[in-house]
Amino acid sequence: MNWKKEKLGNVIKITSGGTPSRSKNEYYNNGNIPWIKTGDLKVRDLFNASEFITEQGLKNSSAKLFPKNTVLVAMYGATIGANSILRIPACTNQACAALLPSKNIYPLFLYYYTCSIKSRLIAMGMGGGQPNISATILKDISILLPPLPEQKRIADILDKADSLRKKRQKAIEQCDEFLKSTFLHMFGDPVTNPKGWPISEIADFASKVSSGSTPKGGQSVYQRSGIYFIRSQNVRMNYLDYSNIYCISNEIHNKMKRTWVKNDDVLLNITGASIGRVACFKGEDDIANVNQHVCIIRIDKNKVNPIFLSYTISQDSYQRKIIGSNSGGTREAFNFQKIKAFEILMPPLLLQQKFASNVEKTKAIKQNMQKQLKELDDNFNSLMQRAFKGEL
Repeated sequence: MNWKKEKLGNVIKITSGGTPSRSKNEYYNNGNIPWIKTGDLKVRDLFNASEFITEQGLKNSSAKLFPKNTVLVAMYGATIGANSILRIPACTNQACAALLPSKNIYPLFLYYYTCSIKSRLIAMGMGGGQPNISATILKDISILLPPLPEQKRIADILDKADSLRKKRQKAIEQCDEFLKSTFLHMFGDPVTNPKGWPISEIADFASKVSSGSTPKGGQSVYQRSGIYFIRSQNVRMNYLDYSNIYCISNEIHNKMKRTWVKNDDVLLNITGASIGRVACFKGEDDIANVNQHVCIIRIDKNKVNPIFLSYTISQDSYQRKIIGSNSGGTREAFNFQKIKAFEILMPPLLLQQKFASNVEKTKAIKQNMQKQLKELDDNFNSLMQRAFKGEL
């Protein structure tokens, strides 16, 4: 096998960008030079930026204009290891490492290589309080480098596997879009009410509007098995994420009867960055608790379907309405009186139930696709590891 083991820094130039002074409006106003930040590294191929700088900003800062086919890798914070290929000339901030194009490395091969070492980069960056790596660390990483035709062959194999993953992910996203459009088709916008449905406040059909609490001892009493303890991070939009849920003991659970959750309770995040996220709990009565950042809305199901209520609150226009009117100081928050006063469309219950049935059927399809996506992800990751060991 004609592969050479090299340090990345010996075969490509690795550097980083810079940020023009934010106090100088002339460095940003009417700028036409793309300026990439780590938050932009969400797609493989970057054709645009979320912000632009001027020629003056470029000349008077440590920012550099990188050529297309530069591979960018995030070095700081929550996005560490995120990567993209520049498909346009662009600048970056200092949090992006720039792996400049080289005649020795095919850009797509290098991109997938940086994908394959993402977990290593995250581990390397976990030493301090703020996760970060550096260009120096990247330069010192070894890579098995095959001849250029072999690099292209490997990149093509990985690209086809990656394409399958992306198509499946897109199909999953379309399930959510389908349910949004179905809701609007059946009921209209829940704020403007173009179909003229009767309107009620949540207080008119809810028997309970109350938040949970954190047990004495806080995180020290959390465990990985036992009674589910639902926190705001577990409440996603229209579903509950149990992948990283904490639990509490039966003893603690029995002391927290006021916060027990029942089947079909609607759970609403009422504080912080995730305020407004809402989901319907599906499970046995009294086998889970919520913390103080999650509100339990328990409703009369002879008047309102809980899935319909969850999807009403989740609609974009409704989110804008309620989040724009929340109360609180520096931290956003809903109080219970505000929630009780939420206005909800009241179409016929049978129509609400028909929508809920569509939701359950679509979620079953989505879950099957998510299982397929997991298999595609596992296959792709296995291919990457084999590829860069010379086993493909």
